Amino acid sequence: MTNSTPARKAGMAGMAGAAVWVLGIIMEYAFGLQPPEAEGPLYIANQLFFFAAMAAIAFGFLGIYWGGGVSGHFGKISTGMVVLGYALIIVGGFLMLFLGEDESPIFILFPIGGTLMDVGVLLTGIGVARAANWTGWQRWMPLIYAAFLWLAIEIPFIAGVTPDGPGMVPEIFMGIGLFMVALATYTASTEETAVPLGAAS
Repeated sequence: MTNSTPARKAGMAGMAGAAVWVLGIIMEYAFGLQPPEAEGPLYIANQLFFFAAMAAIAFGFLGIYWGGGVSGHFGKISTGMVVLGYALIIVGGFLMLFLGEDESPIFILFPIGGTLMDVGVLLTGIGVARAANWTGWQRWMPLIYAAFLWLAIEIPFIAGVTPDGPGMVPEIFMGIGLFMVALATYTASTEETAVPLGAAS
């Protein structure tokens, strides 16, 4: 018996999360809700929008493992890093949103979570490409997104080119890339490539 259905559900959740992410970005820039200056009910609603999107996207990455894109301990670790990274960012975001402390040790959750997520995305992309359990464009989509994330978002930020963040257009393309990764998960998760039930736990 296979675990294809959970993988497809995860892919659907990832696509929904990516769509919500894009809508959240449009809303953020349309109404000037960029942190840390923004505040008020609309800002809080926008942040909650992002938290929901990230949770769904993280769940979507589990589908890569459940759907056989990666396997073994490497697959568990790489996709697990993505999920843990997003979880730390969400927890940190919730705490900062409702505690509202500018100088807080809670901030450490963001770089830790971001690093785990970034490295996990890259390792997952490499793992899917090397495993070759998926074929066609699905095999390469996680790695293509990882390359975009690092080359267009992370490296410019680390180099100080975009110290205030990537901006609206790259963040929208992040959402599009995440949607495509989730679509790859959904379409590639067949009974032949899915992880047997029990092995994914």
